[in-house]
Amino acid sequence: MPPILWGLAAVAGLLLLGLCVATGFAVLRARTRARIGEWSAARIVAFVVIAAIPWLVVWLAPINVSLNIHTVPVLIGWLALALLAFGVLVLLPLAALLAAGVWLAARRRGASAMPPNDEQGV
Repeated sequence: MPPILWGLAAVAGLLLLGLCVATGFAVLRARTRARIGEWSAARIVAFVVIAAIPWLVVWLAPINVSLNIHTVPVLIGWLALALLAFGVLVLLPLAALLAAGVWLAARRRGASAMPPNDEQGV
């Protein structure tokens, strides 16, 4: 490959890595952690299941993609579709796993902060 393509591939990789970092930052912010800690178990399970569905489709459905790109608008369209696929297949599960971890940590902290029933005077 020519050096310019290696450079573009490196920029694309850094962009995707940056999107992963931004997703992690968005989920792990203090305000977001507090909101996630208030979620019900059903909401967390639903979020994780929704994040797993695209991977089930990829795993179970035979998907073949062949491209003929002759113009810049077609290239931009395919790049946008690839970015959408990255978001659904990588960023959504990443956010779901981080949210589940934050939720579990909040539950553990909440359970350890409460004294046992016999110490509450009940």
